[in-house]
Amino acid sequence: MSPLRSFVYEEGRGLLQNVPLAELISYLGRSDVTFWIDFDQPEAPAIQHLGELFNLHPLAVEDLVSPQRRPKIDAYDNGLMIVLRDADVDRIEKSLSALELDIFLGRNFLITVHTEHMECVEMAIARLNGAAARVMGRGSDYLAHMIIDFLVDDNLQLLSWLDEEISDLEETIYANPTDAALKQASKLRKNIIYLQRLLGPQLELIRRLSGDDLPFIKKSLRAYFRDVYDNLARINDIIHNYREIITADIQIHQALIANKSNKILALLTIVFTLSIPATVVGTFYGMNVNLPGGIETGAWLLLGPFTTFIFIVVGSLLLPGALMFWWFKRRGWFE
Repeated sequence: MSPLRSFVYEEGRGLLQNVPLAELISYLGRSDVTFWIDFDQPEAPAIQHLGELFNLHPLAVEDLVSPQRRPKIDAYDNGLMIVLRDADVDRIEKSLSALELDIFLGRNFLITVHTEHMECVEMAIARLNGAAARVMGRGSDYLAHMIIDFLVDDNLQLLSWLDEEISDLEETIYANPTDAALKQASKLRKNIIYLQRLLGPQLELIRRLSGDDLPFIKKSLRAYFRDVYDNLARINDIIHNYREIITADIQIHQALIANKSNKILALLTIVFTLSIPATVVGTFYGMNVNLPGGIETGAWLLLGPFTTFIFIVVGSLLLPGALMFWWFKRRGWFE
């Protein structure tokens, strides 16, 4: 696929595609023409050449060439420079940074620059092929709104992904609260914090598009941008709720681990307590002192010289052990 795609809508002629840059210059400022230039995986010289042809501000050209990493909007004499980020599930799972979409909105033209395939751009192109007059016929600002709207709607996939991840995590935690589950929860919480840092500034940017008296955006379009703002605000609120859920899940995991450890310690303590009588008896008979039942008294029955000793040890273990077991059970320590 060519790194440059162009779309021109002229009243009476319809939609034209792949128009050369030299010809596009002749359309500048015409109220009956709207055109869109899309750069996919562009090189810096091509962007700089475009900036010279369309007399773009040097700072705008610099923003188009260099990654900005943060949403922003700047107003220039001949257009608005808008930088957006697109959160993608696959890139988040691979610990890759979000894709950047640079938009320069002019009076009757739109320039978009991105380094990789972006779903919002492809959806906008598909919409043009079916309804060019209804989209580009309403101006370049409406086209910019449509692309931004598709980008925000694409964030809805994040909610489905996070909901599924949280459900799997909670199932794992309640079934078997292991260190792996805690690691999974920590990673998910990290991704949610990343999304909040990504969408927060973008929410403010779209609020400016919907409320400020910005040039190159018609007043009639503010309601459309407010709708985009509402959708993104709802997504951001849900992600914030997911962060609180993850925090609660981590606390539950720690409580379950602590409870499991306490049960193990209680069981070991009970086992040790039950063995105390036999230990005491064995300690006495381990001394160099003649005691009743020792081997010095001779053999008894068929068990050899330790017969009496065996009965003493077993008796000292069973009787006190049975009494302690009954008392622990009565106190509810085995529950």
